Order: sequence, then C-alpha cells, then structure tokens
Amino acid sequence: MDGSFEPIERAPAYMKVFRAIEEKISDGSLKDGAHLPTEGELCAQFGVTRSTVREGLRLLEQTGLIVRGAAKKFFIRRPVASDIAAAASKSFALGGVTFSEVFDALATLYPEAARLAAKRLSKAKIAELRAVRATLQSAADKDHEATVAGAVEFFQQIAKGLDNRVMLAMLQSLNLMIGESLRHVISRAPKAKDRILNAQKNLVDAFGARDGDLAADWMAKHIADLKRGYDVAKVDMDEAIL
Repeated sequence: MDGSFEPIERAPAYMKVFRAIEEKISDGSLKDGAHLPTEGELCAQFGVTRSTVREGLRLLEQTGLIVRGAAKKFFIRRPVASDIAAAASKSFALGGVTFSEVFDALATLYPEAARLAAKRLSKAKIAELRAVRATLQSAADKDHEATVAGAVEFFQQIAKGLDNRVMLAMLQSLNLMIGESLRHVISRAPKAKDRILNAQKNLVDAFGARDGDLAADWMAKHIADLKRGYDVAKVDMDEAIL
C-alpha cells in the first residue's frame, strides 16, 4: 500500500482574505448592511499588501457577499432568495438543462406548493394573484410576451406567499425557466392565454376557499396543460431550454 501523500496546496493570500471575511459573514459576526474596514485597515489587520486585499474584495464582490458604496466603502450584503434563484438559473442554463427536466421539476414541486399556498397565502397575497390575472386578461391576445409575463408572475406571487425562503429560492429559480419554456410554446399553442386564465381563476378560487387538495389538483392540471403545449409546439423534450 502506498503510504505517501500529495503535497498540500497553499492557498494564495488573497484567498485567505476572502475566506476570512466570508466566514465572518457566514457566522453572523458581520451583519447585513455593516461596512468593512477600509483597504488600509484590512492591510494592517491581515498583514498583507493592498493588492492582496483588493483581490480578496474583488472575489467577495463577485460572489455577491459585499457591495461597493460611497467613498470606496464596501458593505455586507447577504444573498436574498432572488439572488440565489438567479445564480441557480444561470448555472442550469450553462449546464444545458432540458425541457424534460424542467417539466419533471414543475410536475413534482408545484402541486405541493399550491397545496401549501392554500393554507398560507394571506388575503392580500390572494388579492395580488387576482390582480396579476386581471392584468393578463386585459393584454392583447397576440401579445405573447405579456402572456408569458402574466403566467410567470402568477407563479412568482405564489412562491413569495409561502413565507419560506428556501422554497422561494427554489421556486423562483424554476420560475425563470418556466418563462423560457413558455416562450417556445405560447405562440404555437391554440388559446394558450385562455387556458392559462382558466387555470389561474380556479387556483385563486381554491386558495380563497383554503382547499389544498383542490389547489394541488388544479396546479397539476395547469402543469399537464403545459406539457400538451410542448407536444403541440413539437418541442424536443431533450433539447436545452435556455
């Protein structure tokens, strides 16, 4: 048996700066909105050069953990659900996620999200869903982008109303891909807008009645109708969606 070991990789000094600050953000020592010490102060505290500090700060800024403010100050900005969703969606796009994969996720996650929404959505949030539907209803039938926007916004409001940051990030990431998939379907599927409006009406009614089973059932029908749209539009389910 070979008892030898590989050499331990030495992390560059700027990575140590990055990780030291990242750790304090992660453990809560640096709160959201707090400002970091100046570059000069960080140089003194870490015992490194200004270029090393700047490179560490650049990585923190790229990962969205800090933002640049006035007078060259950096502030802590912990990621919110929309940041996580956008990053996840971008990763999925780079990974070539397919129509089939998005549909499987929709069919699995959203009926149960609708069931939970029937219990958790406030009256104000249900009113917002009605307003989203009304906006879509008033859009021109041939305004396919408005139909896509109305369908996605309806899903977004459901996700926001669940009062669960993990689910919000997951569902918002999925919602971004829903929009891209619908752009392939709406213009080629007959009466797509009318079918979306009908599903939205029944979902809002189920939410208002606090009927989780009915909400889950209608969401499942809504997702199945999207699959029929794929079929009508002759979408290759193994094709990358983005």
